[in-house]
Amino acid sequence: MAPVVAAGGSSAFDKLGFWSPNTASVDWCENNYVVSYYVAEYWNTVSNLACLTAAYLGFYFFPGNERRFKLLYATFIFVGLGSMFFHGTLRHKMQLLDELPMLYSATIIMFILIEAKHGPQGQWLPLLLTAWIATTTYIFSTASGHLQFYTFQSTYTILQFGMINLLRVLHVQQRALRGPQPDVSTLIRRAFASALFAVTIWLIDLKLCEFVNGVGSKSVLKFNPQLHAWWHVFSACALYHATMLVVYYHYDTQTQGPRPFVGWWMGCVPIIRLWHQHPKGKLVY
Repeated sequence: MAPVVAAGGSSAFDKLGFWSPNTASVDWCENNYVVSYYVAEYWNTVSNLACLTAAYLGFYFFPGNERRFKLLYATFIFVGLGSMFFHGTLRHKMQLLDELPMLYSATIIMFILIEAKHGPQGQWLPLLLTAWIATTTYIFSTASGHLQFYTFQSTYTILQFGMINLLRVLHVQQRALRGPQPDVSTLIRRAFASALFAVTIWLIDLKLCEFVNGVGSKSVLKFNPQLHAWWHVFSACALYHATMLVVYYHYDTQTQGPRPFVGWWMGCVPIIRLWHQHPKGKLVY
């Protein structure tokens, strides 16, 4: 089955390199093997350092010790590394190392948010989500071309909308309970703005590549702005802020235990910290 190609038919995207031929279900708008004979999409590869940085910061500053969050940040690391392998090779198996951890991380976030909203659900929910992960892994591992690309995108989009809806419900619920939280609202605005910009340039890179690739006859630009690479940067920013919201509501919805608040590392990077009740009645963190 033919891959989804964002290249707009320019011969600049047909250059051969170490990993040729391409077997992935999509070829993005970056000119292949331009910077290095051994890296198919150089800028799309190195820009995944943003995802690895977000994963490291989230793991380093996580205020608790729950395994679910350790597993979540581990999947973020696999997303970053897998995306590097995918864009560096444009091979189908490497593409799976990018996309499957994305589905796993989104599923873990859904699990955390469901229990934040409805409380502990027992063993049935982890078992159901495990079956879901096994099914999607099989589907995306055996499909190819347009079928693989669009089924993955639609599945991941549904998970993202589910996460957004649960965060919205939790925000309304906790705002009514505790009043306005300006720092939490800042997290929401940052996450929304970063995600909106990231999705916009992702769509331009995919659908309007022939007009922005810098090499084709129809390109209105004399250079390639590497929009998919910038998608990695801004989506990592959105993911980090959204994850801070997940951590915040995980603790804020608990009837007992420490209370969360938003701190600012270096004055601009949000982190979640916890207030603990001191035996003398004071709040400490």
